[in-house]
Amino acid sequence: MTRAAALLVAAILVLGVTSCVPGASGASCQADYPSYGTTAELEDSADLIVRGTFTALEDDDTEGYPRTVAMVDVVATATGDATPGSALEIAYTRCDDAVQLGLEVGDEYVLLLSDPADDALPTPVNISQAFYPVEDGRAVATPDNPVELTPATLQALGLS
Repeated sequence: MTRAAALLVAAILVLGVTSCVPGASGASCQADYPSYGTTAELEDSADLIVRGTFTALEDDDTEGYPRTVAMVDVVATATGDATPGSALEIAYTRCDDAVQLGLEVGDEYVLLLSDPADDALPTPVNISQAFYPVEDGRAVATPDNPVELTPATLQALGLS
């Protein structure tokens, strides 16, 4: 191999490795979440199903990976022990930025969360299936998540 070819291979390897590092320019992260094809599978996977309003979103890298920690004011609970009127802190993997999920402070959502047994914060059961925007008293399924919630869950959350 010629010296020029060896230098080219080395440069490509260095660029490839640095572009995969979280936080590197243009890089994105990945998280492995299960996917749920039915309402029963999705709702059964959740330890907490709540309706709430996001009051804060903050980037946090203290766990060694990019994540967002969000504060949610709980309006209603269908599953789990989150008390309506209380604040619930959750965390989810951040890939690029919070805008990609469309989550906004001040907006209301139905959240389906896993509540770890240890002291970790609750996390989404699936990043694309755990957040239902609430619009006009309805939980809205999104193009990435066509799975509807059960009438019993919606009723417990005060939604239709």
